[in-house]
Amino acid sequence: MLYLKTAKHWAKGVLAVLLAVTVGSIGWKTHAQAAPTVQPVSAAGGNGHGVAAWSDGSVTAWGYNKFGQVGDGTAIHQFVPKTVEGLSDIIQVQAGGSTSFALNKDGEVWAWGDFYTPYMNGDAQLPFQKRGDPIQLTQLHNVKRLAYSEAFGSIVIHKDGTATLWYPSFRDHQAFDIRLTRLKGFSDVREAVMARYEAVVLDEDGNVGTLNMYNSFYDRYRTENELREVKPLASSIERIAVSYSDVFLLHSNGTVLHWNADSNKPPAAVKDVIGMKQIKEIKTGYQRLYMLKSDGTVWQWNYNTVPTAKPFQVKGLTGIKAIEGSASQTGYAVSEDGKLLAWGDGYYSGMGTVAGSQQLKGNSAAQVLPAMTWKVNGENVRFYASSAVIDGELYVPFTSVFQSLGVTTKIGQSNPDPKANNQRYPVISFSYKGKTIAVKKSNPPVLLVNGKATKEKLELPYLANSTMYPLELICEKLGIPLYWNQETGEVQLGESIR
Repeated sequence: MLYLKTAKHWAKGVLAVLLAVTVGSIGWKTHAQAAPTVQPVSAAGGNGHGVAAWSDGSVTAWGYNKFGQVGDGTAIHQFVPKTVEGLSDIIQVQAGGSTSFALNKDGEVWAWGDFYTPYMNGDAQLPFQKRGDPIQLTQLHNVKRLAYSEAFGSIVIHKDGTATLWYPSFRDHQAFDIRLTRLKGFSDVREAVMARYEAVVLDEDGNVGTLNMYNSFYDRYRTENELREVKPLASSIERIAVSYSDVFLLHSNGTVLHWNADSNKPPAAVKDVIGMKQIKEIKTGYQRLYMLKSDGTVWQWNYNTVPTAKPFQVKGLTGIKAIEGSASQTGYAVSEDGKLLAWGDGYYSGMGTVAGSQQLKGNSAAQVLPAMTWKVNGENVRFYASSAVIDGELYVPFTSVFQSLGVTTKIGQSNPDPKANNQRYPVISFSYKGKTIAVKKSNPPVLLVNGKATKEKLELPYLANSTMYPLELICEKLGIPLYWNQETGEVQLGESIR
């Protein structure tokens, strides 16, 4: 069983809705909650994963996790956000394709995913999927803001208004050093991005300049002494955003300009966006431009996909005060009432909303789920595997809470089924205080109570390399009290629930 007990209190999510429901005699209930005090302050996404910072200084992450970019110490994909342990006082997060970064109030930077958190050997409970914990990048000091980048290197903006390119330099296949190159020629930096090997920097006066950071002769980034002159790119610019080589500039007159780092052409107005007014923020996804208007609506333009593509309003996004992008086709938004919302293709549940959020497909939004906290018989419990919320129901894998609940589990086989050419099916049984239910993994699956088949409709989704089981249904049939607050993510199981 892959579970750990911990006394640490996990950060709770956002949004409280007045609900008071009691179902059956097992004690499943959702209570009214006070207005949330913890709200999102920053969000970012990579290729299928997302990360968010909250007003209490905590960090949650979710989604595709092959390289440990969720930060939960595993390489198991997580369909519900998890709290990243060991981080505090975080004011901003950022993400690359398979990496995550966090900035704390003291100007320190933390990193996890990919080579930052390599595989760990010797873990008996997770021998092949254990990853390291987030590490501090001690070479970076007095950082004010992490600049978005999809390149191998990235930029930090310091509290004194200067900017520095930083990147890992490998000594062998595992060990690396963090190299730094100060961006000469820039001061009072407001924003900065990397467009391939071009640093694109916006200062507080609205001027944008570029600086080539690549030494083609040595096939590496330039040192400070090798830097060339800054090339002016545009003026009167309010915001910049990047997706690979495509750089978008929001002009103070409301026009959106486009510049490609691989071309020698100057920035040009985006004709498909001309006519859109009151744009106050721009962000990007892969071949996506996201635009936040002053009226709190969000618009999306799928450039380079269909020649005739036009901007459209994203459904479900109103009253929005900030937007964030990702390295994939997912966007994030923070609402005026403190919700963190996501929309896009839902790749590996990088939206952090519901398993199967692929059906949203870029034109509607859903709220990012809070990180779940688990308490069994009064003790806090943490398990490695992913949980999931599907169609409003809570699912967990076999390797989660059952052992700590005192439920005896067993894997067996069914008798030959004459209706299916005498095929046998796996049977998973759950026994608790003299009651036994079993799940026959046929198609469709069948629920058995004390050996008798029921007509109960049963779904067994397969997520993150695990079969997921309906926790509420199992607890109901076994008579185990269950409390789940869907707004905060708090789950309590066993006799000691309040």
